[in-house]
Amino acid sequence: MDKKNKIGFIIGGIVLIILLLIGAIAAYYFAPVKPKKVFTTALDKVYSYTKDNNKNLESTSGKISFSTDVHSDKSEEEKILNIVNNLDLSFNYEMDVNQKKMNVYLESRFKNKEMLNATFAMENDSAYIFLHDIYEKYLQIPTEGLEKMFETVENKKEYEIVLKQVKNALNKALKDDYFTKNKTTLSIDGKNVKAIENKLILTEKNSKEIAIILSEELNNDEFIKSVSHITTTSEEKIRERLNNLKIEGLDLENGNFTISIYTKAFQHEFLGVAFEDGSDTITILKEANHYSYTLKIDKETYKGNVEIKIDQQDVYLKIYFDAKGINGSISLNFVTDKTPNISTIDTSNSIPIETLNEKDSMEILNNIQKKEGIIEFIQAITSLYSSNLSF
Repeated sequence: MDKKNKIGFIIGGIVLIILLLIGAIAAYYFAPVKPKKVFTTALDKVYSYTKDNNKNLESTSGKISFSTDVHSDKSEEEKILNIVNNLDLSFNYEMDVNQKKMNVYLESRFKNKEMLNATFAMENDSAYIFLHDIYEKYLQIPTEGLEKMFETVENKKEYEIVLKQVKNALNKALKDDYFTKNKTTLSIDGKNVKAIENKLILTEKNSKEIAIILSEELNNDEFIKSVSHITTTSEEKIRERLNNLKIEGLDLENGNFTISIYTKAFQHEFLGVAFEDGSDTITILKEANHYSYTLKIDKETYKGNVEIKIDQQDVYLKIYFDAKGINGSISLNFVTDKTPNISTIDTSNSIPIETLNEKDSMEILNNIQKKEGIIEFIQAITSLYSSNLSF
């Protein structure tokens, strides 16, 4: 092979490799995907996320804080919202499921002045509340129903069984002909973006078909025992409901219900989701730095944004809205400790809350009156009534 042919052979080989690489990339990014696959992939991701987060529930601690900045065009409503906007609430929590132990610390302020700071402590079958700077002893309170908080987390294996079986049953029940795939254009970040609308259309007919398969697939001992353990509902009752599901089908109030998942044209990138029930719709789109949403309810349209920041297990959520003269934002902050800390609280000086005498009650009342935040909050509420505002 002479030099010229050798160079041509090498160039041809390089071109062939490039073409093969382009073909492989195109096969991954641009291969047609059935709309059902888009939905089942979403189900798989939800299941995996839930399963992964379920592993960290035995011992956890962190902080949840809440604040608002909401306003109204109407003066009376604005007075009410002004009170809410000046409230700052936060909860530090600690929980150990194996020890059946939980501590929650409430901090509250009104107009940056301290209101009520309290500690709720629970261990095994006992629960206590401590009112900081208000009463010197822990108050023992009834625990009826509170123990179920531990049961919910203890049943994580049963939750995984239920989620997995529901996911698998849905994968089997959802048939290709229940879906449609259409080209559409979405307005994202002020630009028109070509997208694929992968739509699941539930009708009276196919919802009955889905209900029959779900009933048959979930009517097994493992699923029924797990649901019974989680919900404390008898196995007999659960079997009865599954049989009724087979007979009655899914309840579609308006006849049809559709779920749409939007993906980028020629790619699998998620762009948004929409739910439609009759004339009511909700659409959520993924923008560059936030999610936007549009609600259409009773011929009214509401729009807003949701800002989400996630740092490992920490989540910051801020919801912006503007509807019928009310606008503003609600902020939620969830911070999880990387190394959970469960404090030991000494409740040896506790007394049952029902044994509080008149002297104790007066002491609590007097100390409450020393809290500037509580007094200003009460005065603000009282002023609403004095203004003859209707609620």
